[in-house]
Amino acid sequence: MQKQFTLLILCLTVLAACTGRGELGIVTTNTPTTKHENIYVATTRQRDGTAYGFNGLRTSVLSYARYDISIPPSHEVGEIEWPKGPPDPATDFVITQAQIFKSPAAFRSTLRTAKNMDEVVVFIHGYNNNFAESLYRFAQMSADIEFNGTPVLYAWPTTETSYEYLHDRDSVLFARDGLQTLLQQLARAGTKRLTLVAHSIGANLLMEILRQMAIGGDKAVMPIIDGVVLISPDIDQSVFQMQLRRLKPVPQPFVVFSTANDRALKLMSFLTGKQRRLGQITSPDILTQYGVQVVNLSGFTDGDVLNHSVALTSPSVIAILKQIPNTRALSNHNNANPENILQRLFKQQ
Repeated sequence: MQKQFTLLILCLTVLAACTGRGELGIVTTNTPTTKHENIYVATTRQRDGTAYGFNGLRTSVLSYARYDISIPPSHEVGEIEWPKGPPDPATDFVITQAQIFKSPAAFRSTLRTAKNMDEVVVFIHGYNNNFAESLYRFAQMSADIEFNGTPVLYAWPTTETSYEYLHDRDSVLFARDGLQTLLQQLARAGTKRLTLVAHSIGANLLMEILRQMAIGGDKAVMPIIDGVVLISPDIDQSVFQMQLRRLKPVPQPFVVFSTANDRALKLMSFLTGKQRRLGQITSPDILTQYGVQVVNLSGFTDGDVLNHSVALTSPSVIAILKQIPNTRALSNHNNANPENILQRLFKQQ
């Protein structure tokens, strides 16, 4: 076991050492030939001293922003084309416009002008993501999967290092109220349908806030939740079941994307003293009683090297996800049972 742990640590260390961290690149010239994704943001990260950036430190002040991100014509599905020099819209993800809102009211006012305000997709990133990485990853997801709804990122404060996992577990608890406030602001802005998507330990943050709102009897947000998607969730399985039991009813559809060979979750399993995390299960039997559908992505090998973001980075998986028009259609399929369409799309691959 010690040998396995050491190898996993070395793997993460080498990856961290060999890969530079993402940075925001701003280009103010016109980019008429590129595709743009407009990402709205709420964050409990502190400002980093630049005009539009945030660092990994915590703050109780919830900031709101919007970023217009240009996707290069050479973009490959599942990839983020980071600048290797001065940012170039022809080859790189770049920010063409950005705005920090002075108040929640200003955020809501601008959000109401979005192309499809009725449907909003909220993304909660995982740990060891700096602000640029979480922002560009959501822009990549939005561009590749072609979300119908307006994309909104909740950027919670992570330490931006692979060595501070335990600290980031505490940051999940710190970030709960900020996420609840964001969802309440979206409801106040007039959103009719919310799809909530969370990755890795961000899934635990999402489940905690769903549980918190259910206990508190939230009547503004809970009724408009139109679907929940957990990608490689870093949650203890028994804790997840306790969280689910507070949700009456469990939002539908409710989908968990898992990967048995998730190298990152194997390390987290060791650190937490448990055999498997939720994102490693491959059998749906334990969760069917709650109406949760498990989609096993273990057979897809064209994702990230750690198999921890397969649903976000695998061109094969993304091609399948694009066949699902929206969560409402998925929920309405077969008398509100999404299992058949999911099994047809994924199990036959």
